[in-house]
Amino acid sequence: MRHWLRFVVAVLCFAAALPAQRSVDSGNSYYRVIAVVPFVAGSAGVSAWPKHVPMTAPSETAPGIIAYACERSDDGKHAIIELVSVNRAALAEILADHAPGVLVFEKSRVPRQQIEAAIQPYRKGFSRSHFGVAVQ
Repeated sequence: MRHWLRFVVAVLCFAAALPAQRSVDSGNSYYRVIAVVPFVAGSAGVSAWPKHVPMTAPSETAPGIIAYACERSDDGKHAIIELVSVNRAALAEILADHAPGVLVFEKSRVPRQQIEAAIQPYRKGFSRSHFGVAVQ
């Protein structure tokens, strides 16, 4: 009887652990775009600001871009940015930007090596693992 009870307890413990899932790394959650963009004329006393980076906080009704990270390129004329959004539609403007000096990569759709190789001319030693923003 004791062996049977141990067996039942072991099976129940194993069954309880089955639905458990690993949490997603916060650097891979939401929709993310990594881009190289030029600086544009800023407003409200800001002399230059990376193109497509919002200057205001997102509203609660239309979240848009919920987080971003920026890093100046080696020549100082471009910014390497990561934009994070709850929905892909909020990134439509930057995804459609094919202007000269703009490189855009969807983080989940382009291999890390390809992104890093394309950004290396703008920022020596660029590594995607050391760049970005974590959103909880």
